[in-house]
Amino acid sequence: MFRYSKSVTVIVNVIRNQRMALLAVCSMAGAYILLSALIVFNVEPDTFDTFFEAAYWAVVSLTTVGYGDIYPVSAAGRVVTMLSSFVGIAIVALPAGIITAGYMSELEKQDEDTSEK
Repeated sequence: MFRYSKSVTVIVNVIRNQRMALLAVCSMAGAYILLSALIVFNVEPDTFDTFFEAAYWAVVSLTTVGYGDIYPVSAAGRVVTMLSSFVGIAIVALPAGIITAGYMSELEKQDEDTSEK
């Protein structure tokens, strides 16, 4: 089924061609999650019992989902949360831009191949 779908083929080519950039962004996101979790775990020891809870909070804040089940209560923890959310918006937006640019490039390449024939 995937072999005959032009859209799926384009997306697979985009991911294959942009894999280094996407891997770099995913690595940045992973590092940022761990760093944010480590900071908030040390700033809010009463709120976050385990490092896993802090990592969960970091993922929820990074993606700006914000379930509200775990949240910092001190001023320092809230500042960390605000900064984490702002940087999170940028990190989450990067893969969308990379994929969109790659998709447009792939479509242009296919149009050139079609017009040459």
